[in-house]
Amino acid sequence: MYKKIVKIVSGIIITGIFLLFVLSFFNNRQKVTDIAKYEKYLGAEGKYKEHFNTYNDIFPDAIPPNAEVSDFIYYYYNPWDPCYMGYLVYRCDEDVYTKEYERLKALSSSEDIYIYGATDFPYELCAVYADEYYGYIYALVDKENSQLFYVELRFCNGFTDIDYEKYIPKDHLPKGFSAKKEDSMRKN
Repeated sequence: MYKKIVKIVSGIIITGIFLLFVLSFFNNRQKVTDIAKYEKYLGAEGKYKEHFNTYNDIFPDAIPPNAEVSDFIYYYYNPWDPCYMGYLVYRCDEDVYTKEYERLKALSSSEDIYIYGATDFPYELCAVYADEYYGYIYALVDKENSQLFYVELRFCNGFTDIDYEKYIPKDHLPKGFSAKKEDSMRKN
């Protein structure tokens, strides 16, 4: 009887440890809002600078010293498949703005940029990586205010598990865009 109880308890403990390991491995979240940590995550050697075989050179390697950052978040979530969401907004002086604008315009952007129901972008689009399976990385500019907007919505399986509308204002998302789970079955 004692051996049977030990086997049952051992089995429960082993199963519990295994389940904790599986859940911690697959239910991984990381949310960064401290702009001081930007380079650690999105700098040239940043943890999230490259994924899905794409190097994210649209987001800058470093924040300009005189930039006035008004919003920053980087969110990684992996319930079963990885999802990445980045959002950076800053204003800078005209010289720095012009230099960044020219850098972005020189990047080789995707040709087919209207995916996931998108029909247009709300500001001038400077650079974009669009993939009908993996989503978007793009940069928008507001020339009048020397302001730059960087957005990353990368995922797989046709939808993201991150509630991106909670973090990214609608006027910084492509018009008509939706990468919600309930929309994943529609044609892009």
